Amino acid sequence: MGMTRRNNNSEEGGRRNRVRARASQSIEPVPAERHALARALVVSETDATAMLVGPTLGELEIPMECECGTSEALVRIDSNDRPRIDLILLDNSIHDADEFAKQLSLDHPSIALVVISQNATLDEAIDAMRAGAVDLINAADGPDNARPAIHAALERARIARHREDRTERLRTVCRKLNSARHEVTNQVSDMCNDLVDAYRELSGEIDKLSVSGEFNGIIRQELEIESLLRAVLEFILAKSGPTNAAVFLPASGSEYSLGAYVNADIPKSSVDSLLDHLAEVLAPRFEHRPGVHQYDSRREVHRLMGADAHWLPDQTLLAFPCHHDDECLAIVTLFRDDHEPFGSEIVQILETISGLFSRQLARIIHVHHRHLPKHKWGALGDEPDNYDFDDGPDDIDLAA
Repeated sequence: MGMTRRNNNSEEGGRRNRVRARASQSIEPVPAERHALARALVVSETDATAMLVGPTLGELEIPMECECGTSEALVRIDSNDRPRIDLILLDNSIHDADEFAKQLSLDHPSIALVVISQNATLDEAIDAMRAGAVDLINAADGPDNARPAIHAALERARIARHREDRTERLRTVCRKLNSARHEVTNQVSDMCNDLVDAYRELSGEIDKLSVSGEFNGIIRQELEIESLLRAVLEFILAKSGPTNAAVFLPASGSEYSLGAYVNADIPKSSVDSLLDHLAEVLAPRFEHRPGVHQYDSRREVHRLMGADAHWLPDQTLLAFPCHHDDECLAIVTLFRDDHEPFGSEIVQILETISGLFSRQLARIIHVHHRHLPKHKWGALGDEPDNYDFDDGPDDIDLAA
């Protein structure tokens, strides 16, 4: 029995030593520089709380502010014009201390809250922890007992502040990265759009080169007006589909004569009078208007021809002149029912071949008039004798 008592006494003494060791470790002072930026707020209706924690805060060189009510404390905490609060020492004798503690833990989780009770009980400690407090100080134990709790709370506040600052820096970096991501995304989108536009332009240029090569290969071997006009109209019809077409050649002054035509849907009884009239009233309108001109509606055709619009009722029209060295060598027109308007593809093709056609016309004129001075070359619509052709018809009527 005696041995048992001695063993129990030894065990009890060992526990006391361990408790004292932990207590001595818990009250080890924390260097003041670690809390140099911290601020404490005492919320109490009396000066007792400030007198209890004041010595410890003074040792750590931590500024202390006091508020007598929770409403004033909340205003101070939310103030952006004053330094932020890291530690709050709350007197739980204030009537709304529990609501204040809960609100603080929700709105400002990084602020360490220490509750101070005049006579602390286990229930008060449990309620304080549930409300979000990090510790409970029993004021009856004096300042020495408050010191370790304040040290621990300040260390926790320091860690929370560091975590909050780091989180804010990460948020700032994330916002910058997100902004950069949007900028890069917009730049990539713009680059993709530019690539699409460049591809379309390149595709269009390739199509133009293909059409130019094909057309030039056809007409370069033609050294007679008749065969050249035939080849040009056949090429245009292959690209445009069924259509009426006519090529008007300059005769004298501003007059034009029919050089060649293709009839798709015009009655044979009226085709000659129609084309002669178009040579008289339509062709001169485009002599000084370079480029391909498109008229898709009856209103546009009427605006072009005025009182003579009845010659092309319900028609859609394309026309372009062939210029070389500021001279108009031919007028090409295409027209058909306005229910089948010409597409943009045929317009681009005509724009591509008009210059090649003009150069080949000029080349043929030069070949057939090379023995005459240029001022005696005449015009394409003149009589064949003026061209010095060996033989050939007066004009070229290609009916199809």
